[in-house]
Amino acid sequence: MEIKLFNLKMKNFKGIKELEIAFDGKNTDIYGKNATGKTTVFDAFKWLFFDKDSNDRKDFNIKTLDKDNNPIHHLEHEVEATLIIDGQDMIFRKMLQEKWVKKRGQEQQEFSGHETSYWIDEVPVKKKDYEEKINNIIPESLFKLITDPLFFNNQMSWKERRELLVNISGTTITDEDILNSNEQFEILKNNLDGRTIEDYNKVVASKIKDLNKEKEKIPIRIDELTNTLITEHDINYEELEKEKANCKVEIQKIDAEMTDIQTRAKENMKKADQLAAAKNELNTLKLKLETEHSKQQSEATIKLESEKAILESRKRNFVAELEERKQKVENAESSKQELYKKWDELLNTKLEFDPNSFICPTCKREYPTEKKEELKSTFISNFNEHKGSEKQRINKEGQALNSVIEENRNKIEELQEMIQKTEKELLDINTKLEENAKEQSSIGPFDVTKLPQYQEKVKQVEELQTAISKIVQSDTTEISDKKAKLVDQINEIDKKLNERDTQEKTKARIEELEAEEESISQKVQELEAQQYQIEEFTKTKVELLENAINSNFEIVRFRLFDTQINGGLVECCDTLVNGVPYADVNNAHKILAGLDIIKTLSRFYNTSAPIFIDNRESINSLHTISAQIISLIVTEDQKLRIEVV
Repeated sequence: MEIKLFNLKMKNFKGIKELEIAFDGKNTDIYGKNATGKTTVFDAFKWLFFDKDSNDRKDFNIKTLDKDNNPIHHLEHEVEATLIIDGQDMIFRKMLQEKWVKKRGQEQQEFSGHETSYWIDEVPVKKKDYEEKINNIIPESLFKLITDPLFFNNQMSWKERRELLVNISGTTITDEDILNSNEQFEILKNNLDGRTIEDYNKVVASKIKDLNKEKEKIPIRIDELTNTLITEHDINYEELEKEKANCKVEIQKIDAEMTDIQTRAKENMKKADQLAAAKNELNTLKLKLETEHSKQQSEATIKLESEKAILESRKRNFVAELEERKQKVENAESSKQELYKKWDELLNTKLEFDPNSFICPTCKREYPTEKKEELKSTFISNFNEHKGSEKQRINKEGQALNSVIEENRNKIEELQEMIQKTEKELLDINTKLEENAKEQSSIGPFDVTKLPQYQEKVKQVEELQTAISKIVQSDTTEISDKKAKLVDQINEIDKKLNERDTQEKTKARIEELEAEEESISQKVQELEAQQYQIEEFTKTKVELLENAINSNFEIVRFRLFDTQINGGLVECCDTLVNGVPYADVNNAHKILAGLDIIKTLSRFYNTSAPIFIDNRESINSLHTISAQIISLIVTEDQKLRIEVV
């Protein structure tokens, strides 16, 4: 696809009131001093199609400003371009204008935002259709790549550049092809175990990292153990062993002597046990005698207290029932009074005839006299019958209430008698309780020591006490202290002997750690050898990939991997111009490099579009390129000067 710019019109766009440029699909040079509007032409072209300026910014101002840098309102900001697409003309037009509304009750209009209108070939279209049409012609991403020489290197990330270059290279070299191409990669191929080179490299790097971390800890642990070793001492462990044996012999002699003393003490212990048993029996006897006396004194009182509690509970129940019966009598009397009132009302009730009862409901005429008398007779009979039945009902209810009253009054009398009887019984029990209390108070406390059986037991205890006091106690304090000193001496010897064992164990542990450190170092070396194979593989892949990519360009070359200080490779995408990094060349070479890239991209995508070159004055000559070139050249011209080449 070939796209050329035939004509461009601007109106009130970034300070340009009105401008039309006839490019005629040819290369065009636009001359002028800085700030005369050269770059604005490129901005207008980009805004028309993609809502962005030449620097790929979306939030830029296209409005015309007054002398105070404030937007001039009520202007229409418009750009129109005629493109020649594969020989066919197509006109695109876009206009931004302010929206002003006048609210009810207000005299002046208020600014309420912006609206953008779109046309294709002079036909109004919606934004969605406008953008879809442009995207179908050429996607924005491709348009920026083949119209701006600086976009590839200045606007794209290195990963995006790298991915694009790999795509256009057409290289189909797979990792498997490289692994099978050289026997040196045989081990690497077997170690992959279904993983990609990148994933396997991460696995190896992770293992090396973990092993190095583990290895770093070992010297610290060895130092800690080494610091616990006693490097200088004159301890004779054989002499300590002999001294410990001698101490044990002495302890055996002391234990034999203490056994003899304990044998003699057993006889004394028998008598001591007898004394303890006799004292225990004396205490048990004392408790038994006191308990029996207390039981005899308290049984009568407990019995009286129990009877008193039963009578008091009985009295409370009688009183509660008495109150309940009285309430029932009161309620029945009240109900009888209501019946008396109903009886009087019933006796005074007279029959009154409703005049409407003697009128025919159908014809609304008064019944004949004979019919009226018949109705009256019926009404009187019904009235007397109802009155008689009500009297019977009242009499029946009254008789029932009288029965209730009589029954409860009889029960009330019975309960009153029972309450009086209970109160008399309570009075008798309280009198007995007072008499018991006075009797116990006059007797005084119980003295168990005066009883014969207690005095006999006391005499037995005293005799045993006298016999034990005559026994000569054997003193084992001295030999116990001697044994304790020997035990302490053995403990001190054991500490020193244990120290020897600890030292030996520590040395053995240090040797284990040193062996472990050596083993880890060996594993790291093996893994680093695998890393070296991965790097060799990557170098091979890099050479093949870079050669395939660079063969598509004339001026620029691309470096897809960077060699680190340690010899490792990291992915990158650096552009080189005649062997010099892109960032270090002058503006002219940057533009020439960009044109070389555009030339290759246009060939790959089979698409060309107008190329805008800013600061064109820095370039003496351009390489041959089939696309339309629009050069923006800085001169001393006060106004834009346009030349179609």
